[in-house]
Amino acid sequence: MSGRIVLITGGTYGIGRAASLGFAAQGDKVYTFGVGEAATKGVMALAREAGHEVSAATLDITDTAAVRTLISDILAREGRIDVLVNNAAVRPTGTIETASDEEWDIAFDVNVRGMFVAVKAVLPQMLARKQGVIVNVASGSGYGRGGLLAYGASKGAVFAFTKCLAIDHAAQGIRVNTVVPGFTETGMTEDFPEKVMAMGAGMSVAGRVNKPEEIANAILWLASDQASVVSGITLEAGTLPR
Repeated sequence: MSGRIVLITGGTYGIGRAASLGFAAQGDKVYTFGVGEAATKGVMALAREAGHEVSAATLDITDTAAVRTLISDILAREGRIDVLVNNAAVRPTGTIETASDEEWDIAFDVNVRGMFVAVKAVLPQMLARKQGVIVNVASGSGYGRGGLLAYGASKGAVFAFTKCLAIDHAAQGIRVNTVVPGFTETGMTEDFPEKVMAMGAGMSVAGRVNKPEEIANAILWLASDQASVVSGITLEAGTLPR
């Protein structure tokens, strides 16, 4: 299915950028935003080079008023948003001893509240049409991982957020699922030392670090008609079996 209206938060870099380009390549009309102007221009340029179009804005997910305005503008222009991908995220490090109040707050503001704000703005028109797809991007850190207290706790909340949405709105035609990327080449990992990347390669079923496009493929599948009866699941992409 193509020709849908797709909104991707944090869709200007890494996995989000790959998803933006992937949806555009299959004929969907893609809107996205991210915090860096260079990345915003970059994803639009990459789309143009491939003969597609992505409309990208420079915007912080924590600016609630701006996010709501953007979504309102898209709905006014297009009349609908068919697919919402919640990908915007930050990754503060630290334990309970070292994590600051500010790091805890920003992790939840971006990784959890950002999803809440986006879904709350997009969902009403999905409910009115009794159709819509939401894909939330989590992390294996949400299962618990050392040195990532705030990040892990916020990503753990994504699992419950997804499940609650899926249960609440299954009878209204809304599908909601979670993707859990394995160790992937993204903005969060590009500065990691070589030995850490090698360790990450050992955490993938492919035996190497995952490509953003491979995780985007999982997102694209969950948003497709091939997954028309799939809702409330956690799809692990590029991770070792648990």
